[in-house]
Amino acid sequence: MARQHIPLGSILGIPVGLDYSWFLIFALLTTLLANSYYPAEFPDWTPGVYWAMGAVTALLFFASVLLHELGHSLVALRHRIRVRSITLHIFGGIAEIADEPSSAAVEFFVAIAGPLTSFALAALFYMLQPAFSPVEPLLGLAEYLAYINLSLGLFNLVPGYPLDGGRVLRAVVWAITGNMRRATVVAANVGRGFAFLFIALGAWQVLSGNLGGGLWIAFIGWFLNSEARAELLRTTGR
Repeated sequence: MARQHIPLGSILGIPVGLDYSWFLIFALLTTLLANSYYPAEFPDWTPGVYWAMGAVTALLFFASVLLHELGHSLVALRHRIRVRSITLHIFGGIAEIADEPSSAAVEFFVAIAGPLTSFALAALFYMLQPAFSPVEPLLGLAEYLAYINLSLGLFNLVPGYPLDGGRVLRAVVWAITGNMRRATVVAANVGRGFAFLFIALGAWQVLSGNLGGGLWIAFIGWFLNSEARAELLRTTGR
């Protein structure tokens, strides 16, 4: 069978790889930063600096995503849950957890570790801004990484499976009902609800003239719905 990703090595015994779709999002993010974000924030840079900073910022964003997934993985390993791999892809990244958590509390701590890691990174880059202010490219880098890590943490707290917030919701329902299967069904259905909201918002953005942004939001909604539906199928068989 052909490889579905490019192996990058391992961290703490966890294989890390790049899905081929990563190259598309890396190119799109670099282009967006170089052509839109940085010129609007720092109009005096040269084109070469815009493109160089766009590429560096995109790479460091995905390094932040990797740390987010490592946050999940470290807590999982601490609770003796195997982590098969971490893969970076078009939607960010995913840590493939091999085993179900032993309790609702373990599920909660594994799920919340990722957003907390992103919030810690956002705080770190925010605190670095005064030190970087004499060098505009470094200041711009710190500002963007503070913003994007905060956004990553908040987005992942949306309470719908397969997002981290959906796993937190599953942990809460599991703790209340004592039934992991029921909690999974609830979290997955809530996830599908949020997915349809994203699709509707994306369609509205397209009709309002924001073709690229609207299609991306709708695409995220489609992905979330597919993952939530797959989890329902695994859990209920239908």
